[in-house]
Amino acid sequence: MSRLDIVAFDADDTLWHNLIHFEAAEKAFGQMFSGFVPAEEATKAIMETEKRNIALYGFGVKSFTLSMIETAITLTDGKVEAPVIGRLIAMGRDMLDHEIELLPHVEDTLKALHKDFKLLLITKGDLLHQERKVLASGLAHYFEGVEVVSDKKPATYEKICARYGGHAASTLMAGNSLKSDVMPMIHAGGFGVYVPFSIAWDFEHEHVPEGTPRYFEVEDLRGVVDVARRLSTTA
Repeated sequence: MSRLDIVAFDADDTLWHNLIHFEAAEKAFGQMFSGFVPAEEATKAIMETEKRNIALYGFGVKSFTLSMIETAITLTDGKVEAPVIGRLIAMGRDMLDHEIELLPHVEDTLKALHKDFKLLLITKGDLLHQERKVLASGLAHYFEGVEVVSDKKPATYEKICARYGGHAASTLMAGNSLKSDVMPMIHAGGFGVYVPFSIAWDFEHEHVPEGTPRYFEVEDLRGVVDVARRLSTTA
């Protein structure tokens, strides 16, 4: 087994809160249009529109805002008024401007790893928004590289590892999404460590086959340190 050289991290809901802002916006959307359909139905409608539009718009708040506007038009049969569209745009702007709230043990984990490993941040989403979040988090100095990608596939991880002088086979990817963070890195020949988060997005659901090699699961980010050290000393 190769010595571990790179430890990569997902950002949203691995290092800082993200889904809580989308959940709050979805519920607010439901209440806004409860005069047309039940609030729960309106909330479900925006969630379905968002998932459907990912292939066209990608991930992130801007995509979500467009999906809110589209859903509003659909739910009202095209009768939604301009001030309501303005409120939806304002909701999206507030989501872009929210403060960064780090999850527990983030900085301690990065401090424990950055002297022994090359750390990378690999995240999906809108480039400008993700760059702002990285800077606002105060964590940028721990990472040798920050990669904002449209999607996470095995080839994505292979290319990124090569870009930083490494290989997937000697890389550990940590994140809260089995579908985006963990399994693609394992399929690329690397290691994946699942860090559960309290909110799960249906779009990111994935099943891990029993006995999957190079797969780890920890209770929180502190466990990533133990996994990385174990892999780096295994011959």
